Amino acid sequence: MNIFICTAYLLSQPKLTKVKHQNFCYMLISLKNVLDNIPNIKIKAFAKGKVAKQVFDVYKQKNSLVIESSMYMKKMKTVNNNTKKSKVIFVKIHKIHNLSI
Repeated sequence: MNIFICTAYLLSQPKLTKVKHQNFCYMLISLKNVLDNIPNIKIKAFAKGKVAKQVFDVYKQKNSLVIESSMYMKKMKTVNNNTKKSKVIFVKIHKIHNLSI
């Protein structure tokens, strides 16, 4: 498993759902970029269980967070079911720490 630690901003309000007594939380985050000439990277992130509830409780838009997670890529078909496939990067959050700035 790959471990990915980063500083990120929450761009969208986390959506908390419950499936079979398990919490799931999905959101859009922006990774802080050190290089000046490249814009920030937007990634879809999700969490489950106690971490999902923690993300939902800590939410404030443009909030800085330190995220300990793992990354993976998923191939997705286009909306009109053409042969084109795009790759989407997802982040599964394991731990989250709020930065008070």
